[in-house]
Amino acid sequence: MDRVHRVAMLLENNPYPQDVRVRREAESLAAAGHEVTVHAPRGPGQPRRESVAGVRVRRFSLPEAKAGSMAFVLEYATAALKLHLAAARELARGATVLHLHNPPDVLFPAAFAARALGRRVVFDHHDLFPELVEAKFGNGPLVPVAGACERLTFLSADHVLAPNESHRDVACTRGRKRVAAVTVVRNGPPAADLAQPDDRGGALKDPHLVYVGAISDQDGAEALPRLVGLLEREHGLPHARVTIVGDGDARSQVEAAARAEGVADRVELTGWVEVDEVPALIRSADICVDPAPGSPLNNRSTMIKVAEYLAAAKPVVAYDLLETRRTVAGAALLAPPDDLTALAGGVARLAGDPAERTRLAELARSRAQALTWEHSERALLDAYAAL
Repeated sequence: MDRVHRVAMLLENNPYPQDVRVRREAESLAAAGHEVTVHAPRGPGQPRRESVAGVRVRRFSLPEAKAGSMAFVLEYATAALKLHLAAARELARGATVLHLHNPPDVLFPAAFAARALGRRVVFDHHDLFPELVEAKFGNGPLVPVAGACERLTFLSADHVLAPNESHRDVACTRGRKRVAAVTVVRNGPPAADLAQPDDRGGALKDPHLVYVGAISDQDGAEALPRLVGLLEREHGLPHARVTIVGDGDARSQVEAAARAEGVADRVELTGWVEVDEVPALIRSADICVDPAPGSPLNNRSTMIKVAEYLAAAKPVVAYDLLETRRTVAGAALLAPPDDLTALAGGVARLAGDPAERTRLAELARSRAQALTWEHSERALLDAYAAL
């Protein structure tokens, strides 16, 4: 086989193994014979050290997630310090690859140190950091700082893993990376998660919606209670309900919106759940939704949740964002960005039309076959072989 690497993955913005992309990459690399250690924030009830499917996991504590720019800076500053210390220990122990996951783009000092020692650096470009900062806090002084951090992170990397073509273009333009130094590794569920369509049939008076993912300002989850309210007021569906699988710093806003709409009894927030429980929760839905608003960040982001919805063979309603459109390739109902009335109309249309739900479910499963993780795994392993 190709050279065996000792890989140190540095992750800030999600616990492990809850971060699906990181988990699949880490397990694929470990299965290929590489020695993989993931350093990640510690979730509730998680041990500081454990082994998960052949991957060593080392966890650190972060301040409690809160809204606001100061909490944002404190969280990232704390994580940056702890991850740099972790990187120093891993490099001293012989790590041959530092694999950086963003956001934030603040790990470039560790990356430059690794390069100086003759080690390799892989930058896993989950999110567009300047656009993320702007989406959360507006076009203020943090945005140019984020842009500078992004440029330095690209500069420090030997190879970039992009989740889609939009991120690849950013790496080659803003990041000035050679095309050969960028590999598209898409987010996608494993083939084993592909399900058969399973619809309740008939017109649904009580459609069950499911949303999976983070609950932050840029994700649009706060609109879900209002969506349930619109289904009741405008479409005669007083028993419509939504299950939100995930958590984040905007959870209190979602709960407040549910109370304000008078639908708190029909909005369930599960918090973070075990990764292996997610497919079954998605399959419990009649219709899956993604209310991520139109923005420079979201237009160029591939939403893992959408690929998971397709794999579960569920009809999907989402906003017509560039990378969402590329992901679904016609296998979903797309509404004009930020038009919640249109989004609710799409849900109501599917609730009342079993034939359309069946058609979209069959298209979803067909499309999901081209998006399975096995396709991305080959690209990942080829990138590592090129190191």
